[in-house]
Parts: sequence; C-alpha cells; structure tokens
Amino acid sequence: MIALIQLGDVAIGAAVRAGEKSADKLSAFRSRFDQDTLRTAAEVWARWTVLAERGAAERERGKRGAQRAVDAAVDRLAHSGLVERLVDAQLERVLSLLENEPDRVRGLIRGQRESIVGEAVGRVRSGAAAGDSAVDRLTLRMSRRGDPS
Repeated sequence: MIALIQLGDVAIGAAVRAGEKSADKLSAFRSRFDQDTLRTAAEVWARWTVLAERGAAERERGKRGAQRAVDAAVDRLAHSGLVERLVDAQLERVLSLLENEPDRVRGLIRGQRESIVGEAVGRVRSGAAAGDSAVDRLTLRMSRRGDPS
C-alpha cells in the first residue's frame, strides 16, 4: 500500500512528466514550424489580411445599420403623437404669454434691439477712430515732406 508521503511524490512525478511531455510536443512543433516557416508565414499573413478586411467591412456595415436605426427611431419619435401634443402645449403656452403679457415680450425685444444697435454703433465708432488716425498719419507724412530739415 502507498503511504500518504508517497502520494505527494506521485503528484510531483506526474507534474514533472507532464512538463516533459509538453516540452517534447513543443520541440516537435517548433521543428515542424521551422521547416514550413516561409509558407506558413505567407499563409498567416494572407489570412490576417483577409480577416482585417472583413472586420473593417463589418464595422462599416454595423455603423451604417446603427445610423439607419437611430434615424428611424428619431423619425418615429419626432412624428409620434406624444411629441406633437407636447409641442402643441408649449406653443399654446407661448402664444398665451404673447397675448396676455405683451409688455413683457416688448421689453425683451426692445432690450435685444438696443444691444444690437449699441454693438453696431460701437463698431462704427471704432472704425471711424481708426480712419481718423490713418488720416492723421497721412497728413503728418505729407507735411514733413515739405520741410527742408
């Protein structure tokens, strides 16, 4: 009968033997691979290229499919009854505000108009100031040319 100590030795021996067998198989594989390296490398590269092209094509097809699905979903959502009711309710609210509080709306429009006019006047003033300085430089140059000094 095998003692418990010997069972551990059996396990270690089995692991070592499995390692040796693996090394033998790997060595045989390497020698066979070395003989067929050039042919095998070309085949691997060709398969790699075919897979890469297929993957790129599938990725593009997937993008197009996803884009079509999103477009269809957005289209369905935009034309759904719920969205139409929401838009109608908000439009009704805005029109009611325009009808019931015209002074508030006029104030907003007046403020927007004043800021636009103010910006335009500022640009005209800065352009005029730049033109004035250009004219001043020109007249200064012309007046210096007549000086004998």
